Amino acid sequence: MSYRTILVSLNDLDRNAALLESAAGLARDHGAHLQGLYVVPAIEIYAGVGFEPVVFEDRHNAFRKAEWSLRKSFESTLENFGIRGDFEAVESASPDICAHVIDRVRRCDIAVINQPTDNHDLFAVDRSFAERVILSAGRPTIVVPRTGDTKLVPDLAIVGWSGTREAARAAFDSVPILKKARSVRIVSIDPDKTHPYVRGAPESELATGLSRHGINTTFEPIVSGGEEAGSILLKMVTDSHAGLLVMGAYGHSRLSELILGGATRSVLAGMKCPVIFSH
Repeated sequence: MSYRTILVSLNDLDRNAALLESAAGLARDHGAHLQGLYVVPAIEIYAGVGFEPVVFEDRHNAFRKAEWSLRKSFESTLENFGIRGDFEAVESASPDICAHVIDRVRRCDIAVINQPTDNHDLFAVDRSFAERVILSAGRPTIVVPRTGDTKLVPDLAIVGWSGTREAARAAFDSVPILKKARSVRIVSIDPDKTHPYVRGAPESELATGLSRHGINTTFEPIVSGGEEAGSILLKMVTDSHAGLLVMGAYGHSRLSELILGGATRSVLAGMKCPVIFSH
């Protein structure tokens, strides 16, 4: 089991250099093809006074202007890392590029994107972009932090485990990366409450299953004391100096809008190391 096609979304112009280096390192370590995706957002048009349209072209023009230099940077990175890849620039029919990114992520093994930001000047989407990709693409997504460690080959990885479908997908979607970690800690928060109907220790079975992939795993139950799960995971990452967090992304539908659960959202906001999310 390995990644063969990795997509990196390159619309966060402030952070593309660091993001591209992380994704290229991952592609090199897994012998994968790196797909660079750059989406030029459409011109923004709004209704004005007297039905005269108001046209905003600045952001569209800025992204079109940046395409050439980004393509050259991508090609240079491929050469420096000795990897295969291709760069795709797409003209969006909408100022919101998310649908284009989701469509292409669905054709890859895993996607690499940046942690959300409140600064939209050089970012073609709003703050919900990461959430929408994670919840809608159907593929595992690596989110790279804006500050902190961006290396995607950790010495220590933490896997958040709750026994849910999302947690199971995250754990096994991450096997190719976990195999390269020196050690992996499976963390279950309040396991007695999570699995009240199961006898024995299902988490130990997960550790055994991952160990059959050659992964060095340990299991650690945590009593929350009422503290939110996302905060506990972030503290564990900080205290242990872990280089990767793996967790299921939880959401629910409300009026056809996907809304992230509290733990997922708090990790996205406070992360200081890469996080692999699966939904």
